[in-house]
Amino acid sequence: MPLVTIDGRQIEVEQGTSVIQAADRLGVEIPRFCYHPDLRPEGNCRMCLVEVDGYARPVVACATPVADGMVVHSPHESATASQAVNGVLEFLLVNHPLDCPICDQAGECSLQDFYMHPDYGLHESHVDPAEKVHKHKRVDLGPRIVLDAERCVMCSRCVRFSAEVSGYAEVQFVRRGNRVELVTFEDRALEDPYAGNLADVCPVGALTSRDFRFKRRVWHLESTDAICAGCSTGCNVRIDHFKGKIERVVPRRNPSVNRSWICDEGRLSHEKAQGQDRLLHPRGADGGELSWSEAIARADALLRGGRAGVPGRALLLGSASATNESLLLLRRFGELAFTQRTMDFRLGNEPELVDAREDHLLRRRDKHPNTMGAIHLGFAAQEGGLPLHVRAAEHDAYAALLLVYHPPLVGDESPEAAGALERLIRAVPASVVLTSHRLPFLEAATLLLPVAAWAEEEGTYTNYQGAVQFTGQALRAPGAARSAVAILADLLERVTLRRPDTSPKTLFVELAQAVPAYQGLSFATLSSRSAIAYPPEGRMHYGQEGFAGR
Repeated sequence: MPLVTIDGRQIEVEQGTSVIQAADRLGVEIPRFCYHPDLRPEGNCRMCLVEVDGYARPVVACATPVADGMVVHSPHESATASQAVNGVLEFLLVNHPLDCPICDQAGECSLQDFYMHPDYGLHESHVDPAEKVHKHKRVDLGPRIVLDAERCVMCSRCVRFSAEVSGYAEVQFVRRGNRVELVTFEDRALEDPYAGNLADVCPVGALTSRDFRFKRRVWHLESTDAICAGCSTGCNVRIDHFKGKIERVVPRRNPSVNRSWICDEGRLSHEKAQGQDRLLHPRGADGGELSWSEAIARADALLRGGRAGVPGRALLLGSASATNESLLLLRRFGELAFTQRTMDFRLGNEPELVDAREDHLLRRRDKHPNTMGAIHLGFAAQEGGLPLHVRAAEHDAYAALLLVYHPPLVGDESPEAAGALERLIRAVPASVVLTSHRLPFLEAATLLLPVAAWAEEEGTYTNYQGAVQFTGQALRAPGAARSAVAILADLLERVTLRRPDTSPKTLFVELAQAVPAYQGLSFATLSSRSAIAYPPEGRMHYGQEGFAGR
């Protein structure tokens, strides 16, 4: 393999690796606009110029493969490369508008960070602002994206994404020279279900997301790494939130799952989670609110009659949108509390849909994040499914029902499943339902317990590939709602007289021991914990100087 030296540091890389990729592995910061690890190299922005010993002039790092013995000098070490990058930066800023104070990209803009860099920025402009070329501003490109053509640096990331990744090829450059502008095909509105990624890949403020536009300055946001719960792909995302409200969801790069992309359905699913009517307090059959101590005692009495081994079979119906940890405690509760039990999670044909594609890129037909986790934990180990359980309940097969239900974040529950759940609840004498939202088909339950929704609890999901991924808690659950793990731990404590440790690390150790498919996995090394929001799209900490692309 070639051995290359960059700024005095050596690294051995695979044949065909580009200079910029080798530099990234070393942590040597090379500025870039057009380069993106999940798009083919274009080499048109010229910001990644480096000096190479033996070459007559600086070369672009993104399109130059390394060679054995190559010696590279970045703009941080080479005056030649620094001067070249400075000239490119000045050229890009010649016609750039002076609207940084009102630009939505402020605080995470590569152009701002590169200009402020002491090694190759801070030049003085030689162009009178009155001579700047003016282009179209605030151009509506559809329901997701707004274009400000004056800010565009023609990096072509958006063009390549549309053509290479989503396949819609809806955007292209027209005209030449300093009159170049980005346009859509026949000026049509973007129809791409992945259009939100155009704003993610834009390194400046040319393409902005309509749902986040002018909502919040990025340095006011807090960020939490999470997993999208919109389908069984399990895309790695970052939740940006402010004072208990999700402001936006952006992708994190995980090459083995979603690369650097998410679909618009997943991106906007937080609006549904936050906009629906939440269940805020435990409620009895009469609609009266209960304290948690009263609710747990009543749930235990309803499910077990106050003692283990109550006559009659219990049905424990989990959720394909629940975390592995909550399903583990639900299974343990069923095993310890009942001599006769049935455990399931299937409301429809989730096991058949979990790997079924909805398109060629990311979306799956199964709109749950943890179907594979429920399967691995044995919730579909026997013949069943919701229709079968409804028929059995209507023939008095079940004395008690414990249901964990999270409404889907993408789409709505099918009328068939909603109707069957209502029939099941009405048919079982004692029904305890853990749910995040107030839904008509759950109102007949004997006891309703409010649980945390997506982004309000931490744990792991298992995607359709079997990849176990950690999702973090961004928000506090509203009202008196608690995580399903905490509620199930309370119920287990009534059975074992000892409260289980509910920390994520402890539960994951138990999960890895209990599930053969997870043996050997470590909580600290889950791939989702190392996935990053690819720079320069990732928000920098306010006040951090220098390179935007670490």
